[in-house]
Amino acid sequence: MRMSSKKRQSVFPVAPQNEILATLSADGGRRWLHPQISKGKYWKLRRNSAYILIGMFFLTPHIYIAGKPMIFLDLTHRQFTFFGTTLHPTDNLILAAFGASLILGILLVTAIFGRLWCGYACPQTVYLEFIFRPIEVMLEGPSHIRKRDEKRDITPGRFVRKFLKWLLFSVIAFLMSSTFIAYFTSFELLYSLAGWELFEHWHIVFAIMFFTALIFFDFTIFREQMCTIACPYGRLQSVLIDKDSMIVGYDVTRGEPRGRLQKNGEQQVLGDCIDCRRCITVCPTGIDIRRGLQMECIGCAQCIDACHDSMLKVNRPTGLIRYTSLKQLEGGQTKWLRPRVIIYSLIGFVIICVLLSFLLFRSPANVEILRAAQEAYRIMPNGDVANQMRIRLTNRKASAQSFTIKLVEPKEANLVVSMQPFVCGPNQVDAVNVVVTSPRNAFTKGSQKAMFEIESDKGFKETKEFILLGPYR
Repeated sequence: MRMSSKKRQSVFPVAPQNEILATLSADGGRRWLHPQISKGKYWKLRRNSAYILIGMFFLTPHIYIAGKPMIFLDLTHRQFTFFGTTLHPTDNLILAAFGASLILGILLVTAIFGRLWCGYACPQTVYLEFIFRPIEVMLEGPSHIRKRDEKRDITPGRFVRKFLKWLLFSVIAFLMSSTFIAYFTSFELLYSLAGWELFEHWHIVFAIMFFTALIFFDFTIFREQMCTIACPYGRLQSVLIDKDSMIVGYDVTRGEPRGRLQKNGEQQVLGDCIDCRRCITVCPTGIDIRRGLQMECIGCAQCIDACHDSMLKVNRPTGLIRYTSLKQLEGGQTKWLRPRVIIYSLIGFVIICVLLSFLLFRSPANVEILRAAQEAYRIMPNGDVANQMRIRLTNRKASAQSFTIKLVEPKEANLVVSMQPFVCGPNQVDAVNVVVTSPRNAFTKGSQKAMFEIESDKGFKETKEFILLGPYR
């Protein structure tokens, strides 16, 4: 039994491969890439780093520090926990410094090392090259067999293998999606979904299913097009790198003119490139690195490993394709210390120092005084003026704190607190209602300054100023 499938016919007699994307056929259809694997030293380095990153991704939500996951982005309660330190919305300066340091880090790493992130640490590359494609090779065979099968009608055996591949991809996508959601909800909540609470937290179930479908689509169908079409990072290369940035480069001076080896081992021309095309067959984005620096290059060094192996086989010096810089390829010397690197480093150092100072010297609590939304003030039956407020307390400690609120000024005013002392749980944000009643004649031009003293049983003490409103006279 054979299952028929229509074969796409090209409308062009010769496909202009040099003018279109590697994943695009001449007639505009999808061209599937089946890169070979060159298991050289860079591939082994990428494999080891990939398994470490994958392990970190899946294990981090299970590691608890001070009663919370090591990284926990609790959007519901607006709390971000990193390595036992919980940040609240009141820590906006810390969050801003963290975001700025992250951006500066990307700029600095890209300026020095080019797209090394894409080849070694990007989740798209890590999971595609070291999880999904190895499964595909295991079930459907190496690249040359998959290319051959693409041109043939599908058979029951191939259909079963594809179904098993899709099934494994679905399971891995589900595990990745669940782990990703756990960073925002914790695995404790996810485990509870196995019971009746499944219907209570339907939005979490929907999120898991949505991201499972998205991951499955990405690694089954979209694949390298995420790097070449969707990801903006590659398009920013021309802005982020310069002639001294590290790239994967082909030495044109040494390699050209290229030519294949003859049967007697001689070459038609003088260049070191023997035009074996292995640098193309191993490229995960399907480009020819010999055409120069291209947006689609992710710096994975597969072409370096392949060319290294080819040069050894023909007894020629290695390094025809290597990690280098545009300046070095032009015959110059790479400068690691240059203005943009120095500027990025200095700004990043300052931001990191600010971030560390915020973290090390931040107070154990934060106090905000908010005016009640209902009315600015109220005239009491006895003529006094009442101001209603909410004092929001952020407990930054891992243990509960008991807060006491006192009114220092004005002396003639009275303070009423809805709960005194007020207990705020560990790493929690809570609020207490207070009312200040002042004589009407104490207000000047409709306002009066008040001073509150907030003190906790853990040594925290702060004085806050607030403006009381009243009749204008």
